[in-house]
Amino acid sequence: MSTNFSQYQMPVVKVPLNFMQMHVSKAIKDGVKEIDVEAGRGAGKSTVLGKKIKTNVKEMPKSTGVIVGETFVQIKSRTLPSTKEGLEMFGLYEGIDYVVGKEGGSGYEQPFQKPNDWKNTIHFRNGTIAVFVSLDNPNSGRGLNASWVVGDEAALLDWTRLFNNVLTTNRTVKADFKYAKSLNSLMFVSSVAMTRKGEWFTNRETLANAEPDYSLNYRFIKANSHVNAYNLRKGWAKDMKKEALSILLYEAEIENIRPRGVLEGFYPQLKLKHYYQYQDDYVMMGGVTEYFTESCKYNQDLVRGVPIDFNLDFGGKINCGTVSQYLKSQHQINFIKEFYAKSVDSEKLSDLVKKFIEYYEPHKASCNVVNLYHDRSGYKEEANSKTTLAEDVENLLRKAGWKVINRTPNTNNPGHILKFRLIEEVLSETNHELPTVRINQDRCPNLIISMENAEVTHKDGFEKDKSSEKSKTIPQEHATHFSDTFDYRLYWGFGDVIDPNYTSSFLITNL
Repeated sequence: MSTNFSQYQMPVVKVPLNFMQMHVSKAIKDGVKEIDVEAGRGAGKSTVLGKKIKTNVKEMPKSTGVIVGETFVQIKSRTLPSTKEGLEMFGLYEGIDYVVGKEGGSGYEQPFQKPNDWKNTIHFRNGTIAVFVSLDNPNSGRGLNASWVVGDEAALLDWTRLFNNVLTTNRTVKADFKYAKSLNSLMFVSSVAMTRKGEWFTNRETLANAEPDYSLNYRFIKANSHVNAYNLRKGWAKDMKKEALSILLYEAEIENIRPRGVLEGFYPQLKLKHYYQYQDDYVMMGGVTEYFTESCKYNQDLVRGVPIDFNLDFGGKINCGTVSQYLKSQHQINFIKEFYAKSVDSEKLSDLVKKFIEYYEPHKASCNVVNLYHDRSGYKEEANSKTTLAEDVENLLRKAGWKVINRTPNTNNPGHILKFRLIEEVLSETNHELPTVRINQDRCPNLIISMENAEVTHKDGFEKDKSSEKSKTIPQEHATHFSDTFDYRLYWGFGDVIDPNYTSSFLITNL
């Protein structure tokens, strides 16, 4: 560095590193401009992220950097805590070496470009600032002149937004930083991409290997969870493998093996075109330190005055629900939101319904009609109960002021082949009798993971492989439960198009 702005000296901390972390540390030391780390859970990604941020801050006092996240909620709940953890490993402590969401006081240098608002910013003592940029806000990041960029959970980031809002800002060239190896550098860390949204991150390995100056400018480093075994509970990885009934997510999250995705799955016609993005108004309302309550009043893709569908999958481990709207004039169904309640979190079906009620309370002013879609199990009486699961849901909704129409016939559930045929035609968009379908990729991430990774089994003929629902290790919100809610909505709404034995005698409850 050519300039010394203050007497403040960053602490020197020795941190024991695993094999993956040593490779990343060497790449940082060598000044590699673009570093990508694809590693399993518990591999130590927060450590290398902290190392990179500290290096950037130390090499470029008074610079502006970007820490990018998928959504405002992700930044608050995941990115910010992991960033603090990584910084602390290298001796930088909140309140001493940096402050979050406000301007530092006495002893803090000012950045070259002082932000108009500090609430989305980390201010380091030597004047460097790291601005949190949320990709669910199309204007977030615009106008910045950044000197470095880092991103956590990169496989969740949308490439178009990332390019427009972040990568184009990483352009500052200052004489003060002419000796800084990290000037205009990028670093992304992530576990394996579970959906096609993250393909851009996976493809960076090919990009890096194709570059003739790979060793100087690009580095793609991969590792499974075993690389950090010293810091994990003894036998943890072995237990995960032994207990898993479906190995798809185990392989991805622990072994760092990329999933096959939809090519061999139950939804082979599912493409990127079926996903969409909508800016939510709330992203304009506050920073990473500001409290807010999510509700549908901020959702721009919710059409006022139109009934909403609550599509349910009942279960012991998890109760799942997706929310959709059928827009008749467009002959299109939009899946706009998801909810779940897990028994491991001491949540029940009533908690799922409560989440729906609270979130969609503002919609009742324009339309208070909700259609229910579920499977036949909803009509079975539970032990020690005089009401069915469907009746429990209906009663809670009516009590909250909703007019409920149960659109699920009390018949046998459709077979896997019939559902597959219908959904194939819907997603291929070749039958004009069937609606087009679009999924909000920001508010239905688990639905997309569930569908893209739903496999087929031929054990008892052609069936969707439901073994992930029995797993003790796979997060149940990633299992096939959510995909079933998609199936129920489409089949009970449009099954008559392909099934001659389909019954149209819906169980319509009194309004």
